[in-house]
Amino acid sequence: MKKKVTKKELQQLQKQTYKIKVFNWLRLISLIYLFIFSIELIKKISLIISPGFKFFLMNSLNPIKAISVGWFTTALIQSSDAVGTITATFAGNNLISLPIAIYILIGASLGTTITAIIISLVISYKKKKDFRHGFEIALSYSVYSFLLVILVLILEYSLKIFSKSSLFLATILHGKVSLLKIPNLINIITDPLINYLFTNINKIILLLIGFIILILVLRYIGKAIMGVLGGEEKTRKKINSYFSSKYKSYFLGVILTAILFSSSITIGLLVPLAAIRLINLKKAIPFILGADLGTASSLFIASLILGNVTAMACFFAFALFAILGAVIFLPNINLLYKLTKYLSKRVIKISRKKALIILLIFLFLPLGIILLF
Repeated sequence: MKKKVTKKELQQLQKQTYKIKVFNWLRLISLIYLFIFSIELIKKISLIISPGFKFFLMNSLNPIKAISVGWFTTALIQSSDAVGTITATFAGNNLISLPIAIYILIGASLGTTITAIIISLVISYKKKKDFRHGFEIALSYSVYSFLLVILVLILEYSLKIFSKSSLFLATILHGKVSLLKIPNLINIITDPLINYLFTNINKIILLLIGFIILILVLRYIGKAIMGVLGGEEKTRKKINSYFSSKYKSYFLGVILTAILFSSSITIGLLVPLAAIRLINLKKAIPFILGADLGTASSLFIASLILGNVTAMACFFAFALFAILGAVIFLPNINLLYKLTKYLSKRVIKISRKKALIILLIFLFLPLGIILLF
């Protein structure tokens, strides 16, 4: 027999629920402020130090090396959003050229797939063979990103398609969105603290602090948003309910990732769902394609904050990568599905030990390329 809840207990429960909601909203607002603050801090310091770093960056990065920098850095900090934002800031301040920024961004889209690989390794499974189902989510994301990197490298290096088209779109949009006067609002809420820090802390140390804040914010803001939405379990159930159609799944991936600012989180949520057979790989692939586009949301907001045409071009380039991927693979889900299954079952014959080796190769291969080229 269930115990009857008294009026006093009900009031206490409601009060506790209210406190949790208030805490979740305050946490989210604080993280949004820190996101804006870190971008402004990086932007203003990079303007100050740009004369000393511009020659080094412009002359040391070739396309392969730039892709590897984006790949390795993102794999290391597990945040393509942070790497993308920093890249857009540097490009906006003319520390790096737009084509080099594009190569870094496409490398970052490959590097972010490491999070799903790590999740597949650390979660527990009821049966040994269940590991493969979780790992294949991560593997399909890596295969898709690797194919996209090759395609973008060929198109950009030979025809400059992405740098030209993204700059064209940014020039058109920048004049319209500048009417929002976002940079002016940003200055009001961030300048007092930034000016105080400038007078008391070394600029290089401040730049590192800005990077750290940005990385940490983008790591935790997704969880904060999920807290406001009702928690991780509720979010997972909502995701699963939209997998009946590949187009529903795709747009859910776009919207949810755009809201959570992280494809690492949203695709990471698929791994345990696949492991317990709530979804299969074929149904998950459209969501992965959508998540790749949705992750550009933080870059869009950053470009508005930066108020720069080149920074906005970085957003458009990132979005165009994902749109190209969707145009190729969304009508051909079976192609990516069969390729992933072939690699998983026939080539790799996956196990936890092999997955760990793949993880280490994935991390150290771009580092080797950076050191050798």
